[in-house]
Amino acid sequence: MQGFGLFWALFGALIGIAAAQRKGFSIAGGIIGGMLLGPLAFLMFLCSGGRKKCPFCAEWIKKEARVCPHCKKNL
Repeated sequence: MQGFGLFWALFGALIGIAAAQRKGFSIAGGIIGGMLLGPLAFLMFLCSGGRKKCPFCAEWIKKEARVCPHCKKNL
């Protein structure tokens, strides 16, 4: 049973790190959030794939956006 708990914490931490890096958030926050939320963090990571960075202002926007809502540039 201890092995499962360790697996849960490590898996959650890895997913938290990946999600934090992808979204531009704090890695420490990603580790803590991932360890606490575990597999739920994995589901959130899979569902949040519809964003990209604006090439002009580097803010996160929807993939389908034609105009950046932050800098108002055409994409």
